[in-house]
Amino acid sequence: PPLFQSSATHIRKNISSFVRSSGVKLEGKCNGGALVGSKAMASTMTQRGFSSSVTDPTAGMLNPDYEYERLRTNVTTPEDAVNNILYNTPNRTKGPEQRRVICALVNNHPGVLVQVTGVLAARGFNINSLVVATTEVPDLSRMTITLNLKKGSNFSQAIKQLEGLVEVWAVLDYTETATLERELLLIKMAHHPPGDDGSEQSADEKMKRHAHRAAIKSLAEIFKADVIDVGSQDLTIQLCGKSSRIDNFVKLMKPFGIIESSRSGSMTIPRSRITFGDEAEEIQMEYDGVDVTMLPPG
Repeated sequence: PPLFQSSATHIRKNISSFVRSSGVKLEGKCNGGALVGSKAMASTMTQRGFSSSVTDPTAGMLNPDYEYERLRTNVTTPEDAVNNILYNTPNRTKGPEQRRVICALVNNHPGVLVQVTGVLAARGFNINSLVVATTEVPDLSRMTITLNLKKGSNFSQAIKQLEGLVEVWAVLDYTETATLERELLLIKMAHHPPGDDGSEQSADEKMKRHAHRAAIKSLAEIFKADVIDVGSQDLTIQLCGKSSRIDNFVKLMKPFGIIESSRSGSMTIPRSRITFGDEAEEIQMEYDGVDVTMLPPG
């Protein structure tokens, strides 16, 4: 597109300047790229901060600080394929906090929410999200609470203290349980790129705004989000998914200019079991013995 022709010309000029300064002979070129060859090029690239591996023509000459610096495309050997997998598999991060999800079944009475949050606040637990609503039984409400706890926190005592409240029927810890988790996001995005107030009506500015809107819609389609409202200056997108998916979507949308956003909080329900024939009998025998000490008071 015309919008990107100037950027492509700038990139070609930079490549040509780098080739000339390195004393490299231009072996051939086409509309898509160019082929250069020189043994002395490795030292020059290393001095300028590029990757020293230039024997592979698919090497991207990326900054070594970039996390995908070792990424290779169009690989033809097992070594390159294994390197792609090893170097580009993200490390498992073990942070100082642990995410816990609990569900509390409580009476639908005034003041219950204050009692539950008061118990958690007294122990220094910060609530990440809290969703409360009535169930199919009008007098019963369901709370889904998500917390980020520091390692070593005595959370079991907090659960027992919650179960001891008169208005609480039961407290379930879903942290280690196979569950279905969903959260709703409403996010409002600007039609124009950051730094553009939308007042200028030149052809180039209109083309930039059109490309900006197209990029937002394309990213929303990848995440299976829906555009539910459009105005003269902004548009509103709705996304339903896991909390981690919502987090990633918001991070990717930030460069496009977020006006405002609203999240519902995480809702969780256990996954259904799949059993056939004798497996159902084995599971029934396994659950026949109930540990009375694990039941809530009363």
